Amino acid sequence: MLTENRCFYIEEMKDKILKVSFSATVLLFCLMSHAWTEECKFIITNFSKGVDGDGVPMDWELVEKAGSPIVKIKNENNGHSLHLISEKSSFGLKKNIYVDVKEYPYINFKWKVKELPENGDFRKKETDDQAAQVYVVFGKFTFLSTIIGYIWENKTPQFTTGVSPAWSRSRIIVLESGSEKLGKWVMETRNIYEDYKKLFGKTPSNANFVTLYINSQHTKSRAESYFGEIYFSKSRKFESPIHEENQYKINKAQCDEGNTY
Repeated sequence: MLTENRCFYIEEMKDKILKVSFSATVLLFCLMSHAWTEECKFIITNFSKGVDGDGVPMDWELVEKAGSPIVKIKNENNGHSLHLISEKSSFGLKKNIYVDVKEYPYINFKWKVKELPENGDFRKKETDDQAAQVYVVFGKFTFLSTIIGYIWENKTPQFTTGVSPAWSRSRIIVLESGSEKLGKWVMETRNIYEDYKKLFGKTPSNANFVTLYINSQHTKSRAESYFGEIYFSKSRKFESPIHEENQYKINKAQCDEGNTY
């Protein structure tokens, strides 16, 4: 009887030790993940700060070009998101930033398009309308700045690149095209440092602005989109989809590509 009790006690202690070890491992992983996030993630926005008296998200500036803007903040996709609607209009939101894209080469953002402008195509000025546009501006002065733009197109094939018809110092990359993913949240990750070098033939300076745009005034139609969290990182998010044309190498001494957050 004594032997049976002793065996039972030993098994019980083993079970407790395993549980404690597992809990300690989980805690250590969380702490390491948090530390990695703090070091390797430069958050631009998650739209959680609310809006000002004019209904514009805090820390952002509304830029109106044509028509009346429709801007909302929604609780969606387990967080806050920016909701933009264009009805024969053109407008955007601009935020000051200061990011060394050599240190944080990856830009990450979530977006969703609900409606594409009819026959939108950036390759012609008269049809240059898109439901969702993300621009990173390099340079503090407009007339000297260069821009990398990521857009969701209607007609232009995916991964098409070119010069913006609206600004000759802006280079465009079509990340998504067509209606296949309409109504779905899509996570994008791009190595903007390499994109810039490829499209401008030189290394970029620090990024000074991020702008989010929508327009449909050229095609006299309507467009609707959502934007979620936006951040720069030293490494790509492990489970995030990476378009095959953008699988560039990074400095693994800074951040192990296998880490997730």
